[in-house]
Amino acid sequence: MTPLERWAQDGDQVRYLDPGMDLEDLCLFEAVRKVHKDRTVSLDGVIYEVDAALIGERVTLRYDPGATRRTVQIVHQGRYVETARPVDLYANCFVKRNTPSREARSEDQAPQPNPSGMHWRHFDAESAED
Repeated sequence: MTPLERWAQDGDQVRYLDPGMDLEDLCLFEAVRKVHKDRTVSLDGVIYEVDAALIGERVTLRYDPGATRRTVQIVHQGRYVETARPVDLYANCFVKRNTPSREARSEDQAPQPNPSGMHWRHFDAESAED
């Protein structure tokens, strides 16, 4: 079958892209990563910083592996969030993290009830009566 005959047979089933669609965006690679507590993700040995609201979440990194200066798009739950920034490791070591204070940690832990078992002083009193 010639290409023209094949086109005539199945040409009506061809789906065309929307005119506003970015073709480069369709060719990006994707990798899924979990955002660390210091709001970073790693890709090919490079650490990127993302929005703090994504800590602990799984995000999709979209990137062009052939680009010399790689930009990484962050997608969460199918929605574009931001473009990740490579981390300045020196500046990142001075960032204050939101950690709960000792009072907040102790409030989170409920007080433990005393065990309801037998105490030695009761045991001695009962044995003295026998």
